[in-house]
Amino acid sequence: MGNGLRLEAIPPCSSHTTRRVATPVCHAIPHAFHSYPSQQAHVLSSLRLGRQLASPGFVADLPLPPHCTLGWDMVSVPSSGTHRGQVMKVEAIGMSSCLGPGVTACAAFRAGIVRHQPSEEVTTFSPGDSEAQPVNVCAIPGITLGFSGVGRLVAIAEDSLEDLGAKTSLTALGREAGIFLALPDFSAPEDAPRTRAATQEALGRQVLERALATHRVSWSEDRWRFFTGGSAGFALALVAARRELERRAFDVVVVGGIDSLVAPEHLRFLLAERRLKTADNPVGLLPGEAGALLVLRARAPGGAGGRSPQVEVTAVHTAVEPRSQGPGAMPDGGALATCVREVLGASPEQDAAFIWDLNGEQRRAWEWGSTLVRLKSHAPSLGDAPAWVPATGFGDVGAASGAVGACIAVRAFERRYAPARQLVVVSQSDSGERAAFALAVGAPSREGGPA
Repeated sequence: MGNGLRLEAIPPCSSHTTRRVATPVCHAIPHAFHSYPSQQAHVLSSLRLGRQLASPGFVADLPLPPHCTLGWDMVSVPSSGTHRGQVMKVEAIGMSSCLGPGVTACAAFRAGIVRHQPSEEVTTFSPGDSEAQPVNVCAIPGITLGFSGVGRLVAIAEDSLEDLGAKTSLTALGREAGIFLALPDFSAPEDAPRTRAATQEALGRQVLERALATHRVSWSEDRWRFFTGGSAGFALALVAARRELERRAFDVVVVGGIDSLVAPEHLRFLLAERRLKTADNPVGLLPGEAGALLVLRARAPGGAGGRSPQVEVTAVHTAVEPRSQGPGAMPDGGALATCVREVLGASPEQDAAFIWDLNGEQRRAWEWGSTLVRLKSHAPSLGDAPAWVPATGFGDVGAASGAVGACIAVRAFERRYAPARQLVVVSQSDSGERAAFALAVGAPSREGGPA
């Protein structure tokens, strides 16, 4: 294929990892897959990476741009640490999900509305069943119909940009904004960091270029940054975006995540590993797909400005869970508790609520419970703090989960139904990354009215 990249699915080759990066031919591990020894002999069919979109030249191959900058996100962003520094105010959100665009989706989630549907390609048999039972997914209606792989990611990105464009000018963002986007991870664990970064760069550029072309806008490509890290990828993007704002490389940034776990190949693999929620497996996940984007700007030293209430991202902390790897490994909540404590600060009295990254699987629930025990010893009020679980409405949306959680928090503050003064979004990636970031309402503005 020359200097192109082609994504194909092969069995994972190490224990419990979900990275997705590539060599000149990239072997893709579906995002949320655990790697157990039984998977070594499991062969998946090659992933179709999208239908032809707006231009005849769009194919499944991912050409590596000649100006590709290798390793920016994979090398310069640390795997752990607290990042307070610059407070970032939220100016706009855009979203694409099974529950609709941002405002509608957050209202539907608050109301407890669900919109899952049976997969058209995948079914399952439970013991004693005489007929096949459906495998439910939280697919985005309409806009992703007929697309798969990269083509599906492009459709989700385009829909997210359309929602964002209803609130702010996409053309103006293209002139001044840095783009920090978390995407699915297509890597083998033995791939070198530069190889991972090259593939992620190629995938990200393919997705973003096609989505922007649909809106007939152009954003400067030297401002684009792409990230892996599973559900913690959005927090890693936040860390990088904050640093660029602090050094004044950008005045405004767009930070987001896009992912889809509903491809038939993904579903069959998850089904074979008993990770899907089915009639005979109540502790499985419900696959979903989503895209979410936030426009963030550095807050001026004098306080919040613009509309009131002004929602801000106040702190981000990332870490790595050492007990996440290996068959049967059960994280003890130490890394996740550290993330939460660092973003909340040392006060024993905390007025906070959580947006948890639970997806129905036992491992995450175990870690969540262990984390709560640790947090309660630090601040007793945290043990009984209110908690929301986006997966109950959106399904497991992989790399988009942090961004979706952030949008839910923003709307809760804007509509004044947040149950606490701080909302902490928590991320538990299958590949070991852990993250938490806090949102709160900044100082009251003298201008503007209620949201």
